[in-house]
Amino acid sequence: YEQLFFQEHQLPSTVLIQSSNNMHIEVRNTIFLALAVFGYVALWRFAGQNGTFGMMREWSSQNRLPGTGETYATEFTRWRGLDEFIRSLLTIFWPMVNGTQPGSSLMCFYFAGQGIAAWILTALEGQRHSNKGNWRVISFITAYGLLFQGLGIGIIGPIFLLFAPLGDRRTSSVFVHYRTDVDAIIPATIGGIIVPTVLMSLHEPTVISLEQKVDLIRLWQFFPLLFRLGQRVWTGFISVWLSSYGDELAEKDPQVQRRAFRRVYTFGLCCAAVPHVGTIAISLMSLFFPSFFAGKLATEFHPWNLFVPVSPLSGAQARTVGDGAHWFLQWDMILMFCTYLVWAYFADIKVKYPDSGVVSPHLILRMLGWSLLFGPMGAALLAMWERDDVVFDAEEQKIESRKGMAAKIASFSKTEYKGD
Repeated sequence: YEQLFFQEHQLPSTVLIQSSNNMHIEVRNTIFLALAVFGYVALWRFAGQNGTFGMMREWSSQNRLPGTGETYATEFTRWRGLDEFIRSLLTIFWPMVNGTQPGSSLMCFYFAGQGIAAWILTALEGQRHSNKGNWRVISFITAYGLLFQGLGIGIIGPIFLLFAPLGDRRTSSVFVHYRTDVDAIIPATIGGIIVPTVLMSLHEPTVISLEQKVDLIRLWQFFPLLFRLGQRVWTGFISVWLSSYGDELAEKDPQVQRRAFRRVYTFGLCCAAVPHVGTIAISLMSLFFPSFFAGKLATEFHPWNLFVPVSPLSGAQARTVGDGAHWFLQWDMILMFCTYLVWAYFADIKVKYPDSGVVSPHLILRMLGWSLLFGPMGAALLAMWERDDVVFDAEEQKIESRKGMAAKIASFSKTEYKGD
């Protein structure tokens, strides 16, 4: 009778939990699909209609860099099709990093900092044992990175994160198989992303030659492969020399893994916050103190020019490849913000605020505040960090409970033994 009573009263609760989980996934994935469709309109369709792609093809066919007109060597990988594709990417990025459009360069600096934080979030999610061990789509981050380098994260990002699991406090799994997988993210990010980004941004010709800058821009397109190489070097060689990785049981301890995650989250937050604060400060100075800037720099650094893109439905035409590339990357950045904020919001609300339904005003306000302080990707990172901490707390409580139960059993056994 007790078993039937328990099942009768447990069933409605289970159905409600499952219904709530389905509702969160359906709402999240509907938003992702809408973002992907709009991403196609704002990126590819708009760039085709405003003349950007046409001008890119014209410059690429002449083997000349847009705006400045220098010629460059066309061979880079020795694969003709791949070299032609990289040439088109070079045509987009050249005006952003050659110094002729300071506003675009500052916007890309901001985009880079926020993008690194987004990449770190994706890398962490891909390394989790429940994802990597089960060969889930979310674990193939190298392929994801190469795809969005070619097609835009504003389109690929929402589609990729459609496959991200969404669990509650009981079903979410934040653990990785080995702590080295997490620790490798920081050196891999520095060596595979930050260093190539800095190198391709060096001034030409005072610091590097034209050909060197062109090759560095082309090399940067493969940063997902460079990141993966850095991970393999760290986990395959360097970690072997460090005695702190020798204890496999310690590697899987929740407290040890929590500390490893905390280091990576702190690093990612710095990557997002420093460019955010610097860019916002410069932009606000151009707004309130335009006389501090020479020439057209005040207009270039104005918040409207940095963060407000032209509507893809406006029918506007790009005068140069630089104008079109600026609009393209602005929309790509904004769509990335929306995608990762939605992902982090639903991941956090399911764990931290399970009783709030789909909309949590408290979480929305907190993420808005984090966005103002650290940028949108800093807000997404802090929300995921909060989700992880709640799950780690629950796991540690389970472990302490098991230890307490084991201690009671051992004490009871000793008492029985003495009694005999």
